[in-house]
Amino acid sequence: MISPELERFMAKRIGATVISLPSSHVSMVSHPTEVANLIIEAAKAKEPQVKVH
Repeated sequence: MISPELERFMAKRIGATVISLPSSHVSMVSHPTEVANLIIEAAKAKEPQVKVH
């Protein structure tokens, strides 16, 4: 198990966007909307730029 403090440290180190939810380790079940929104925002932020030759 990775401690929450270490997870926060690693996330900060890579510049990740994080959210905290009052849930167990299955937040995707108890908070599906919040988790889905985070995934969508992450996908938009990392969307590749299309280059036309």
